[in-house]
Amino acid sequence: MYLLQSNINQDIFTKIIGVIGLLIAFLSITFLIFVIFARKRQNSLYVKQKIMHEEFEKQLLQTQLEIQEQTFQNISLEIHDNIGQALSFIKLNINTIDIDERDAAKEKLTESKTLLTKVIQDLRDLSKTLNTDFINEIGLANAIEQQLNILQKTGVYSTLLSVNGEAEKYQLQRELVVFRIVQELLNNIVKHAEAVSINIAMDYQAEKLLITVTDNGKGFDALTETNGLGLRNMLNRMTLINGFITINSKPGEGTNAVIELPKMPPDKPETV
Repeated sequence: MYLLQSNINQDIFTKIIGVIGLLIAFLSITFLIFVIFARKRQNSLYVKQKIMHEEFEKQLLQTQLEIQEQTFQNISLEIHDNIGQALSFIKLNINTIDIDERDAAKEKLTESKTLLTKVIQDLRDLSKTLNTDFINEIGLANAIEQQLNILQKTGVYSTLLSVNGEAEKYQLQRELVVFRIVQELLNNIVKHAEAVSINIAMDYQAEKLLITVTDNGKGFDALTETNGLGLRNMLNRMTLINGFITINSKPGEGTNAVIELPKMPPDKPETV
């Protein structure tokens, strides 16, 4: 009787050990599977982040090249339409000076000196824009104002920049992308809008920067024509910097484009 009871206890103990062993094995396999999936997910996330980073760097480089290309076009226009004309006028003044007419000669020399000072300052301003670091040096608002001044000097457009709130610096790479998009919007206005008035409003809010570009041109059907105006490219670039852009327009009612640039989250602070 004692031996039978001992065998039963031994069987129960063996079964318990077996169940515990199976449970440990199950937990070990489950943990191993969890680790494998976690690593795969981590690797997938790493690859995705790497691809996004490479795409951002690619788009940033393209943006810098486009800004420089646009700057060269602006310089060419500025030299031809303004600096060239000013120098020609100075030359005409000097060539027509009559030393026997002292008062008239003095007036022409004074006028020429004033124009020459302006030409030198314009050349200095243009030289600063050859490097995209100028946005970091003078600020996004001043960089945008320079673009409007170039259009204003043509005599075709009336331009206005208004800045609301306290201007803040955002990450330079993000400001470069925003600046390039503003350039593209202005180019579209010049090429397609037939506008005479261009207004840009910059609103520095607590959580974001809003930039609104408005013209009084002929407008277009925003639902069908925006792809031809490079909207998809603008949308992609704004997505890369966690921003948004919307364009509203109707035939005969001008165009309104709104750029929204949220601040970076606390764990990714804005850096210059």
